[in-house]
Amino acid sequence: MIEGYNIAIKINGKTVLGRTQENLNISARTKTSITKDDQGVAKEKVTGHDVTLKVTALASIPASGETATKLGRDDVIAIALAKGDSAVLPLQYLCDGCSTYGGNAIITNYTEDSSAEVDSDTTLNLDLKITGDFDIVT
Repeated sequence: MIEGYNIAIKINGKTVLGRTQENLNISARTKTSITKDDQGVAKEKVTGHDVTLKVTALASIPASGETATKLGRDDVIAIALAKGDSAVLPLQYLCDGCSTYGGNAIITNYTEDSSAEVDSDTTLNLDLKITGDFDIVT
């Protein structure tokens, strides 16, 4: 069994500090065709995949020793606001004992949730979309 803490998404070689959940969604893109040879029976063909990922984390500020490996709240906002080629980020989806997958991604949505309640945590959510292939890298 794979424990959830063994899965990580790295963006630009760093994980988001304070991660509490990560999600991977792979959806097949299909094309339907009917030819006379098929005698009217539709056939489905997978033409590609849409890959999206989501990171949920406690909004955090990295300590000085963590900045080389962790993205803090301000780092995440900065990359979410990137434009042009700098908005395309290398991403890896890792799992201890399993294959690592990688590709280039863009951030499609950033949200931050906070409350006025005492001792409540501020959380951030980051939605990403793979822009090309998502393949095994190791």
